[in-house]
Amino acid sequence: MVIEILYLLSFLFIWQFVGYPAFTAVVSYFSKPCEKDYNYKPFVSILIATYNEESVIASRLKNLLELDYPRNKYEILVINSGSTDNTSSIVESFTNCPKFSNPSIKLIEEDERNGKASAINLGQKYARGDIILITDANSLYDRSALREIMPHFKDPSVGAVSGKYIVSNPYRALPASEAFYWEIESIMFSGESYLDSVSTVIGTISAWRKELMNFNKKTLSEDLDMTIQVRSKGYKIKYEPEATVYELSAITSEEQIKQRKRICIGTIQNFFLHIRFFLTYPSLFTYVIFPSHKMLTMFSPFVLLSILFLYAFSWDLKVIVFHLMISISVFILIFILLMFLKSGFIKNTKTKYKFSISATPKIVYYVLLNEYLILLAWFDFIFDNYSVLWERADSTRQDILTQEG
Repeated sequence: MVIEILYLLSFLFIWQFVGYPAFTAVVSYFSKPCEKDYNYKPFVSILIATYNEESVIASRLKNLLELDYPRNKYEILVINSGSTDNTSSIVESFTNCPKFSNPSIKLIEEDERNGKASAINLGQKYARGDIILITDANSLYDRSALREIMPHFKDPSVGAVSGKYIVSNPYRALPASEAFYWEIESIMFSGESYLDSVSTVIGTISAWRKELMNFNKKTLSEDLDMTIQVRSKGYKIKYEPEATVYELSAITSEEQIKQRKRICIGTIQNFFLHIRFFLTYPSLFTYVIFPSHKMLTMFSPFVLLSILFLYAFSWDLKVIVFHLMISISVFILIFILLMFLKSGFIKNTKTKYKFSISATPKIVYYVLLNEYLILLAWFDFIFDNYSVLWERADSTRQDILTQEG
């Protein structure tokens, strides 16, 4: 019985880290690309929730004003959540300038910080568009972002669309590991989009039908909350890899730890907030995509610890060595397949990161760090030790246009 449990746990571990990514890569490769009608151009309201973003907000607005989309077909709404710096005055310098009247830029003041979900809900009340798109102040869109995303909404079954996230400073140690992580995420999103829906949208480049959403103000992960809400209402969530967003990754361990732990807590929180949906709505999303991509990740430290416990419990050296050889061999073979699919079949021409064997130690460190952070996230979630107020990473608040240049 111990041996059977050991191999079951090993299967779950391998499936999560390399099996599911390879499976979705194969699905993506053999799926026919969707046809897009670029003549379909609905009016879009772009929302930016801000708190003390004076160092980047001007560059962000300039970037959004240069999108390759009809200027009379979108507006920009900046929700300022009680900033104590010059964020408001910088935005007002745009709103008061006739040069920036089309597309229009509006400043919406929120008296105090209540979290990003609260800011988005407020922004939606002032939005004129039937399609809402959210982004962050420290991001940079490719000019074609709106043009690539909006045609998906011509299909009435599509409720939301997410773009592709690219780390714009992958030459640093920690960002390099995160860049690899996002490349694998992109592979999985592509396959999930063909199967049913993506497991989650990317918070800084996601769009949805306005009538579908009212965010839970208590959630730490509004992007995941939105994904689940839209899917629970019967709509699909699609992935558009040609709509890209660039963002600096945190360069210090402290900032990475805060960001990753918050994401993990948000994932756990949303699972329990929407557990009835997962138990009562049979679909590929609820039975395969979300469990494989999200929940297995949240349980992976416990899977690893259980394997170590079973090793100690069995204390049979032959069994342990044989199991390790089989598990490692299968893991490596699937990983090679995954890298082959990534480099040979799935074209990521806009990415700045290229995988190399020399990067393996950094990736292993990144994975182990994540496993540790997941355990911390469970602890904080159980003991209610978290807040909806986000803490920004200062190293990601450099001038994004300068970085991109």
